[in-house]
Amino acid sequence: MALKYPNGPIIKYPDFVINKGEKVLLSGDSGTGKSTLLQALLGKIKPYQGQIIFRNNAGQIFQPNLNRISYIAQDPQLFPGTIAENIVMFHQQLLDQVPNLINKVQLQSDIARFPQGTDTQVDLDKNNLSGGQRQKIILARSEIFADEIILLDEATSAIDSQATKQIITELINTDKTVIMIAHNLNSEVKNMFDKTIRLASQKENHHDF
Repeated sequence: MALKYPNGPIIKYPDFVINKGEKVLLSGDSGTGKSTLLQALLGKIKPYQGQIIFRNNAGQIFQPNLNRISYIAQDPQLFPGTIAENIVMFHQQLLDQVPNLINKVQLQSDIARFPQGTDTQVDLDKNNLSGGQRQKIILARSEIFADEIILLDEATSAIDSQATKQIITELINTDKTVIMIAHNLNSEVKNMFDKTIRLASQKENHHDF
């Protein structure tokens, strides 16, 4: 398969299969097309050559609801509202799940620093939340809506290594399909994934799986 942005270079990818429920680490140097590949999985970019195929349990090709694929970026955007509202997306009936979710994404110690807890207003002008706190909020949101496929693009880059390990442990222990781009993971955390797909630069002629 190959992908291409308008007026951009062609990025070629090897053929690979990701099975339902697998936890995959996507690695490679800058410029090898990791983030571009996630955008293609989201349907934001159409393949320039080749195709992306989704198959159900019976092996039949189907078109998934792309809105049900969670995508968590390195610099996630929140909206004006409370921390809890940003997690549940104004679905008030889900508020009782917030305490459990903030524990899963290692947000509890951050929340404890705010006098109003999860009722703290997100102030986009004053930027009252750190990058790591924003990432944890979006991770909690992805948990609450139980999407079957989660794409993480450096989504823990601003979170410390111990919390990152705990967050990945939570993801590993689900039946979700997880594809994660991350740098600076130690060998213990890397070994938690079912497999690693390493994208090589276009000058290289091999890819490790």
